Parts: sequence; C-alpha cells; structure tokens
Amino acid sequence: MKVTVVIPYYQREAGLLKRAVASIIAQSLSEQWLVEIIVVDDGSPSPARDERFDALPDQISIRIVEQENGGVGAARNAGISAADPATAYLAFLDSDDEWGPSHLQSAVAQLDAGADFYFDNNIIDEGRDAFSYSAYMQVKHGKLDLDRPFVGIMDGQEGFEAILHECLPHTSQVVYNFQRHSAVRFETHMRRAGEDQIFWLTLAHRSHRIAYSTAVNGSRGIGISIYRESLAWDSPNGLSRVADEILMRTTIRRKFDLTAGQKRLLQQDAQRVCDHFAFLAVRNARKQPRQLSEALSRLTRESPGFWLMVPASLLRLPAYVRKLRREAELQQ
Repeated sequence: MKVTVVIPYYQREAGLLKRAVASIIAQSLSEQWLVEIIVVDDGSPSPARDERFDALPDQISIRIVEQENGGVGAARNAGISAADPATAYLAFLDSDDEWGPSHLQSAVAQLDAGADFYFDNNIIDEGRDAFSYSAYMQVKHGKLDLDRPFVGIMDGQEGFEAILHECLPHTSQVVYNFQRHSAVRFETHMRRAGEDQIFWLTLAHRSHRIAYSTAVNGSRGIGISIYRESLAWDSPNGLSRVADEILMRTTIRRKFDLTAGQKRLLQQDAQRVCDHFAFLAVRNARKQPRQLSEALSRLTRESPGFWLMVPASLLRLPAYVRKLRREAELQQ
C-alpha cells in the first residue's frame, strides 16, 4: 500500500524541512507500506535541494519538485498532481511542522475501516492543543482529557456543518483516501487564508465517513507562516489576509448548495470579517495605501457583495475598536 506525503516548502531557515522529514521517518510503519514524500519547493529562499536528510529506510522515498512561487495552495496542488495514481492515502505536512510517531498508523487504521478522510489533534501556541480551541469539540465532547484520547466518527453532513463554521482540521494532521478524492484541489486565488478550509469542506461534502482522533499526534513549527505573520494589526499582509477570508465565504456560497440557515450564518461571519477589514483599512490607510488599494480591487472584482456590508461595518467601527482594546488589555 502506498502513502504519499505532500510537503509545500517555502522557508528562509535551513534545517526545518529536515526535522519534518525526520518525523516521517520516525513513524510506526507497517512493512507493507511504501511512503513517498513529495516536497514542492515553491520558489523558497532556502532551496529544498540543499537540505541534507537522515538516511531513509527502504520503504520511504523522497522527491523534490521545484516551481516558481505560486502560494501554498498551488504548491499543494502540484504535490497532489505529482502523486502516483496508485496512491491509496495522501497526507499533508507543512515544512516546519512535525508528526507524532503514531500519526500515520492511526490514520491508516481509520481509513482502512472506511473513513474518507482523517485528522487528529496537535500542539499549537504555547503548548496548548488545537482541539481545545474548537467550538465543535467543546460542544460535542466538553473538556477533553488528553491522557485518555479517543476516536470520533461523523458523517459527511455533520463534518461539512462543523467545518463551515471553523477550520477544524489542521492541514498537517490530515490524511485522506486518494482513490476516492484524487480530483480535489486547493483554491489558488486565496494565498493567505481560506484555501485549506474550502478543501476540507469539499472532502466532507463528498464523504460518507470522517474520523478524527483527540490524540496529540503533531506539533506546529516556527518557520514562515503566511497566515500567522499577517495577524498583527499593522502587518503589511493583514489586509490581504482578511480579504481572503471574505473571498473564502464568497467561494463557499458559489461552490456549495447551502441551506437557508447556512447562508445566513455564513453571511453573519462575513459581516464580522468585514468589520475587521474596516478597522484595518482605517488604521493602515496612510501607512499602506497600495495594499489597501489592491485588497479593495480584489474584493470589488471577486466579491462585489462586499460593498453591501461596508456601511454597517463603518457604523460599528467605534464599538469594534473599543472591543479590540478591551481584548488587548485582558491579554496583557
């Protein structure tokens, strides 16, 4: 059985990719598995070909695909397209992340049992696990005991509903049935946010069975993150990221046949994101006029309904600023 691992690569620091690959080598692998690692160098400042990897076991191979920078979605798509058509299961791992040793073993067990796709928990900010932030997990299971992990199952409809409201899986923890879903690709017009959430929604929409494990089977790294680096209020890429989050919701409405309730909640989410865009636009209009102009041009072209939300966001702006200040004070 063949498992393909796609690693999109864009880093300035050498050695991160080596650690990611080492975590694949350390997996508890059955002798019946063949694992191919496809590293897609997306015009990285630190070339993937210069990395020196630990000795690979006979059942693991690595291939490097180089391309001009096209963004993480384009890099993952290149890896998917380069995968052997005989691949049974396809996994993702970001180049600065690492897997726990049982990740693939747990994923394959659930996929062999009939799941269309699988994801598990991981450690993110300051040692806290990702599922502890999840509204779905809190409502479904309450406070999780990480010392007593379990596997949960949901059908495609429940999975779609959950992922519609939050990006529940983290990309590095996802493995899916490639034979059933080989045609699915990431959106490439969103480069800083949203492309992964639409991918999971597409998988869920086409799936009968989704499995997840609360076991911590990975950790996020500290390399380049086009999402995290745009979170600061004065980030030069903040406006672009928030524009992507608005465009993501426009794309979801276009791609999927949503219920009236789903459309209403999605519109409410879009309005909240528009509120933050208005805040960033006013805050950075003088310092980043080009970035603001580019973001507005994209939204006008790709999501003209954005302008219908702007008046309400501007009216709420003073209250929104006060809310952000209170939150910032509580974090100090």
